[in-house]
Amino acid sequence: MTTQERSQIKRGVSLYSYQEEYYTRAMTLEDCFAELASMGTEGVELIAEQMVPNYPNPPQSWVDAWHRMMDKYHLKPVCMDVFVDTTWGGHRQMSVQESVDMLVTQMQLCNLLGFKVMRPTTGPVADSATAMIYGALPFAEKLDVKIAVEIHSPIQLRSKYFDDYLDLIAKTGTKHFGFTLDLGIFCKRLPKILIEHFLRKGASDAVAKYLSESFVKGTDLETRIKEVQKLSSKEVDLEFAWHSSAFGPSVNEPKDLPAITPYIYNIHGKFYEMLEDMTEYSIPYDQVIPVLLAGGCPATHINSEFEGQRLTQDAFETDSCEQIRRHQLMLKQLLGEI
Repeated sequence: MTTQERSQIKRGVSLYSYQEEYYTRAMTLEDCFAELASMGTEGVELIAEQMVPNYPNPPQSWVDAWHRMMDKYHLKPVCMDVFVDTTWGGHRQMSVQESVDMLVTQMQLCNLLGFKVMRPTTGPVADSATAMIYGALPFAEKLDVKIAVEIHSPIQLRSKYFDDYLDLIAKTGTKHFGFTLDLGIFCKRLPKILIEHFLRKGASDAVAKYLSESFVKGTDLETRIKEVQKLSSKEVDLEFAWHSSAFGPSVNEPKDLPAITPYIYNIHGKFYEMLEDMTEYSIPYDQVIPVLLAGGCPATHINSEFEGQRLTQDAFETDSCEQIRRHQLMLKQLLGEI
């Protein structure tokens, strides 16, 4: 691996990974920063609505404290996660202009905190939001913030979703719009802890076996649901079938990444369960990372994003810090740092 490859993508952590500890107040924001620094991690991805007081207009004292902590722990703000609801308070559809105005406010906060990349949600993940992005581009360019919408399960890499956005990039020539790649789209098997979670809730062994096997084969969701309904009448089994769509789909292949790698400005290193051998149970990182390194990806950071704790809360505590440390060690190895 060349020096250029080693330096192309750096490591960060999404503070989403510490959601359990932050929610229960076992860890403060500064505790999270200290944990990142202890791993030699540079990048910080912030969940702004959860962690910024008086969001999106924090007091200046908090902003000053934020910058002091970045300096103290030698960290770099690399991406701010924001949300753009498609309905206003759940009562009516937002207009395009209302959505643009919200994005602009959020970009101003990015600028204030030192972020150069912002990941917005744009409604249902299967739908592109080109009108909203187009309206926000002049402000993104003025504030020098890249808007990086998320490529998240169950999006397929070959789909109209990308065609619409790639057309927008081609027509405008913008350098301030692209993607946040969530590596959960490369799940090749359902997470083991997901299966165990639903078995604890009373799911049928036969349904668990069918969903595990059909997911690997790439069977579409509609077919999976119909087959589960034949196997069982239990509500929990149907819930399991629906939930299985939150991963992959397994038909996504790393070899299809080069079409979009020039426009990837942020990477979510999604993971559900890091094993003791420093591998992720469901996602073949050793196949994905080399493609990103070889494909000219301009993203500067891959940020560990732990989501497995949500599947163990019903039974036992998960040590998020240990899981993230394992993930960071795996990334070090794959990025050629060790």
